[in-house]
Amino acid sequence: MYTYKRLLFVLFCLTMVSCRTTLKDELPSAPRNLKYMSVSNAREGQEVVTIAPTVETGGLLPKFELLSVTREDGSLVDASLLQDIRIGQSTSTETPLDPELGYVDGDGNPITFVSRVNSANNGVITIATGHKFSPGDYFFNIKVTTEADGREYSTVFDKGFHLNVGPLLPTILVYTPKNQNLVYGDPESRTSAAIMPSANPDVTFELATESDKLTINKSTGEISIAPGYVYSEYESLHPTIRIVNNYSGEAVLFKDKLTVVVTDTPQEMPTETIYFFYPTLFATGSYPTGGDGFSVQTIRAGNGEDIWGELDNSTGRAFVRPPERPAENTNQTVLETQTYRLAASEPTTSWLVTTTQDLTPYKYGYKLSFNYYYMPGFHVYMADGRAADDLEVYISTDYKGGTIQDAAGNWLNGTWTQVNEQMRCQKSLGLVNNVSSGAPWGDEFIGTPYPGNQTGADPDGKKRPALGTFYNKWVKCAYDILPEQITNTVTVAFRVHSRFAGKLENVTGSPIIGRGGHYFFTDFNYKAEEPKR
Repeated sequence: MYTYKRLLFVLFCLTMVSCRTTLKDELPSAPRNLKYMSVSNAREGQEVVTIAPTVETGGLLPKFELLSVTREDGSLVDASLLQDIRIGQSTSTETPLDPELGYVDGDGNPITFVSRVNSANNGVITIATGHKFSPGDYFFNIKVTTEADGREYSTVFDKGFHLNVGPLLPTILVYTPKNQNLVYGDPESRTSAAIMPSANPDVTFELATESDKLTINKSTGEISIAPGYVYSEYESLHPTIRIVNNYSGEAVLFKDKLTVVVTDTPQEMPTETIYFFYPTLFATGSYPTGGDGFSVQTIRAGNGEDIWGELDNSTGRAFVRPPERPAENTNQTVLETQTYRLAASEPTTSWLVTTTQDLTPYKYGYKLSFNYYYMPGFHVYMADGRAADDLEVYISTDYKGGTIQDAAGNWLNGTWTQVNEQMRCQKSLGLVNNVSSGAPWGDEFIGTPYPGNQTGADPDGKKRPALGTFYNKWVKCAYDILPEQITNTVTVAFRVHSRFAGKLENVTGSPIIGRGGHYFFTDFNYKAEEPKR
């Protein structure tokens, strides 16, 4: 019995020691041992995202705060750089519970929701694209705080995270124009300087090929004829350029970015013109939802027999293929939109939305435009002299899909800029069987033409009698894309839009007269054109 009691006493003592140890371990204390995985060789201006850190908090939920960032020499970075840094925090969500499930708390009160904490991003450091950290090493001083029973516990971790930033190496090299002439015997003959956008400029330019015939300015990338070169005949050279970053010694090679033509007398070099995204617009039926290179959004159908559909009316068939149309576009289509049927016109609104394009490959060294041909046909002005409808042109750099506009005219997706007044236009002078056919084209004018014959009252103030009639005339249109519009998400859209309510009766003596038109549309494309040097 004595032995049994002594054993119980020993077990009791061990239990008490264990309890005291457990209670001591569970007492709140300041966070310790913060560990981030270092990020090495990040690049200037490019996004940085860390892995979630670890930190000892005794089971308490930590909160992270960036206090400052220092360079390798201990100096503080400018506070403006901190604006690009974000440290993730835990988030909580509440999920409703059905009261009929009968869940109650310790006091017998019904439990109507369950709280959950998502800590996946807690402490994750994100440095936004476009940040201003230059090459070098940086140390982040981070404060970690916990809370228990209304009391805060915090620790400041100097150099809690290490970031190494490397120079942003060039991915684009441009000589404009691409074809350039060097004249033998002219000591001033040289190419244009190299354009190296969005890269660290502290570089050295070198020739990886053709160094026996050419020489390159190490600072500007300008190329000229090598001193020892002896001219014998016209020669076309395609040097490979090596760009070496002076900070890291890393090198990037660029091929086929420049053609140098060496002659003994000045020669005019051909410039490059590229027609890209030139869809056939092929669609089937009178009311397609889209076709090759476009989609259709019908807001109000009206009573026309075609909405961006297959060509029905013979007037649009006389269009003659333009010279820029690709040979492979054998099924290039003329689309037709009608806004009336027989003697009546009803309000209509519909969009042709071209497929979103990335224009950034042509951002440097090219003049960019989008182009198309259309015919405003069969318009009869309303009693007050206005056209019943028109074809409007829009461009967006942030459209990501979805309905552009609702029936009330509210914009739903993307920011859209109407560009009708900036279009460069020409009227068709060509005829086939007395029907407008395209080329030759008249003088260029600015702004898409007002539909119809330009006569009579002009309450819109947009008729231009000097331009002559646009009743069943093809119009050639081009829009010069602005530098700020050259992005990787450019969308062009066309809206046929009625300007009246109710119904138009094209009958003499009716209360409302006038007639909406037909719109024929074809050969939409983008054009990238090198300027002459």
